[in-house]
Amino acid sequence: MKISALGEDELIRRLSRGIRVDSSVRRGIGDDCAVLEGPAGKWALFASDMLVEGVHFKTGARAEAVGWKALAVNVSDVAAMGGLPRHAVVSLGLPPSTPVRWVEGLYRGLNRCARTFGVNLVGGDTSRAPKRVIDVAILGEVEKSKVVYRSGARPGDWILVTGRLGGSLKSGRHLTFMPRLREARAILSRARPTAMMDLSDGLWVDLPRLCRAGGVRAVVRADRVPRRSGCSLKQALTDGEDFELLMAMEEKQARRLLRWAERGFPCGLTEIGRVAARKAGPAVTLIGADGRPLRSALTGFSHF
Repeated sequence: MKISALGEDELIRRLSRGIRVDSSVRRGIGDDCAVLEGPAGKWALFASDMLVEGVHFKTGARAEAVGWKALAVNVSDVAAMGGLPRHAVVSLGLPPSTPVRWVEGLYRGLNRCARTFGVNLVGGDTSRAPKRVIDVAILGEVEKSKVVYRSGARPGDWILVTGRLGGSLKSGRHLTFMPRLREARAILSRARPTAMMDLSDGLWVDLPRLCRAGGVRAVVRADRVPRRSGCSLKQALTDGEDFELLMAMEEKQARRLLRWAERGFPCGLTEIGRVAARKAGPAVTLIGADGRPLRSALTGFSHF
């Protein structure tokens, strides 16, 4: 069997079956970050993300923008857990023909992102490779009282999303996006999501992951999904690389948070649906303004 027959999520599930961890691991494979024993009153957050030429960026992409993205996707993972990034290491796979100025530009982007979000770049590795690969591993921390997992959504919760969705690849925003780190911390100072993750592969792929983690399903109002200018509903649901925050929250807290956001939350915050009890059928149901299910053959991004 080839991995293309399994898909990314099933491959990860298979590989994780044989992995055993000790008591220092609070949460392992399956969330935006691993959660580990940390300093007093805090958990350590540990994550990594890889950018591959031709998959995550085009060969002609501006090096500084690629560097920004390489670290920003990791900062976004830490934000999705409610934490703060601290240290990162960068490993590069490069063809020998790579211009030195391209690598220098890459590091200008990495450094700019690191300065913006208070991350220390503390090491890494380099190797010959048939194409350009940038792998960043990040270490962060979060107060034990603020950590948020994917798995806590409960029936009756409201589903919220920051910003607007769609068109990230076409517009080039996937290389220049701003991780919602400050926004996540602002939300957590006012409310407590029951579940949260960042939208990397698109709402149509990532929301089912949040549902499966919590053993629930979701009902999403098509007319409530916030779209970027010029984007269709399909693009908003399936384009991916939005790096917005997706969260579930108890109704009373969600109402209060939305009222606060209306008074000046710069990126915007939108309620798009409800969490429901798990039953047979799809993890996510899309409905119209009249409450009737919409037929959909949408598919989102998958690496395999």
